[in-house]
Amino acid sequence: MSAGRFVAVMLASLLIGFAGFNLFMRASLEGVRLDLTEDGLYAISPGAMEVIGRIGEPVSLTFYYSRAEAARYPALRAYGARVRELLRTLAARSGGRLLLEEIDPAPFSSDEDAALAAGLSPLGAEDGGQIFFGLTARNALDELRAIAFFDPANEARLEYEIIRAVTELERERTPVIAIATSLPLAPARGGAPSNPIIAELAQAYEIVWLDSDFDAIPAQTDALFLLHPEPLDEIQAYLIDQFVLARGRVLAAVDPLSHFALKPGPDGLPPLRAQRYSDLGGLLAHWGVLYDTNTVAMDAEAGLPVQIQEGGRTRMRAYPLWFSVPPSGLDQDLPAVAALSRGINLGSPGAISPAPGLEDRFSALIITGPEAARVDVDRAAVSPSPEELMRQYEPSPDAPLVIGARVSGRFPSAFPDGPPAGEGMFAPGAHLSQSQIRSEIVILADTDLFDPAFFRRSDPVQGEQAVADNAALVLNLADWLAGDPALVGLRARASSDRPMTRVERLRSEAEARYLALETTLQSDLAEAEARLAVLSRAGQASALGGAAGDSAREADALRARIAEDRARLRAIERGFRVEIDALERALMFWTLWVPAGGVALAGLGFGLYRRWRRS
Repeated sequence: MSAGRFVAVMLASLLIGFAGFNLFMRASLEGVRLDLTEDGLYAISPGAMEVIGRIGEPVSLTFYYSRAEAARYPALRAYGARVRELLRTLAARSGGRLLLEEIDPAPFSSDEDAALAAGLSPLGAEDGGQIFFGLTARNALDELRAIAFFDPANEARLEYEIIRAVTELERERTPVIAIATSLPLAPARGGAPSNPIIAELAQAYEIVWLDSDFDAIPAQTDALFLLHPEPLDEIQAYLIDQFVLARGRVLAAVDPLSHFALKPGPDGLPPLRAQRYSDLGGLLAHWGVLYDTNTVAMDAEAGLPVQIQEGGRTRMRAYPLWFSVPPSGLDQDLPAVAALSRGINLGSPGAISPAPGLEDRFSALIITGPEAARVDVDRAAVSPSPEELMRQYEPSPDAPLVIGARVSGRFPSAFPDGPPAGEGMFAPGAHLSQSQIRSEIVILADTDLFDPAFFRRSDPVQGEQAVADNAALVLNLADWLAGDPALVGLRARASSDRPMTRVERLRSEAEARYLALETTLQSDLAEAEARLAVLSRAGQASALGGAAGDSAREADALRARIAEDRARLRAIERGFRVEIDALERALMFWTLWVPAGGVALAGLGFGLYRRWRRS
């Protein structure tokens, strides 16, 4: 065999072997993934695998994605690849329980009609076309669940949304949550919920709203939410007591100073029956929880930034009464809170503690920092300034303070003698004196965490963005108490967005420095212009107008000062991006040119070495 033919055969053999090896590895390692990213962005959560493992009949997943249309939008294209990869991984790891199909619906096709009929919401493209980017899940009974559109802003919830759709197909009935509240949470009659937390709950659960004078709790209720309720009468306290003993799943949110409850409505006034504080009568003490409505907690080290007027200027200052509890302040033993990564924002919360002798059933879920303090609720109610609060700030001896807790165990009835006397609506034989199951009660000493203003921020480009895990906390607790606990760890996954933190920090520092200099120059310019205007009105701004020598010289100096300040302001505007541009060029050099140059030099060096060895 000639040398040329030998080389051709070898090359062909290598190509065939390489292709065969790739096909073999793809088939044998289809479900294998190695995720080396920070926070495990591409790893499948244990909760997701638990849900998939429970699937009896295969579930068909249809991923509708307008690939050509989406390719013109880089952010959407990148997120489309992220969604596709996750769906493929879930299908590969499911052992045949999830059957994935991807469809690129053409305009006016049967696929487009099927996507619209399933409830998908396409995004309008600039050329008038439509971008489909959603998912349908269908079980063997032809029951359907749909994700209308994969919003890149909700990337942290991506895995949760997909697994929830699968879970809803597998459960026999929708769990029921009964809510008693005086907060502005209930939707208008016949309308959709306006509060984002309630809107999320309504997607996964059947919500039953209890009137302020409720005299029964629906028998099918899986969990009871008491969210800043109006004062309970004896009958309502008895109903709650019996529910705890029979079903044992309660979320109670109370508050010594609820800003959310007092928030003005469209008419500029707070609701007619708004309550500043709430408690549950004697039920909290019966469950072993001490709670004082006369004081609120504050934490100077974790204060949220607020705008204040100081010296005629608007400044951002940390406000101790409104603070954030970081993930380190959340219980790491309960997945409902351990899964949260952004912390919880609170507003003038209360503090709770275990009753003496009952510490064993009390577990802290949310705690402040070690320098937290207490302040009288009446003083906090008048919205004191940060300076006023800090002047008398003294850390509490029992800090860190507990803001949220879990109370577990079997309880005796708070009504040992039976139903309230004289009430014929209760059958004496139906009275429970002891817990029938192990009860789980979650108590949160803050209701402002339900206010979207505390956990959402409006961005002109990206829309509403979550800045804290308030919503995820409530929804996780709902899953733990009434739904599928496997979903708890999926709701607050980290985003794949990895900002250049050093660039952003330097950008912020440069902006602050230039803004301070610009503000000083503008103030000096305004002062000089005002003084020159005074001299002009008095006819003292020019020697030609009869001004005295001193006044004319002052006017000339002011004009020169104004011209200089304006020149410096223009220089600041031109030079604002100099540092940032220099840093970006340096980063481009080190991340693009240096690695490529290093590889090229290594290759050149290796080639020279081989040539030297041959010679």
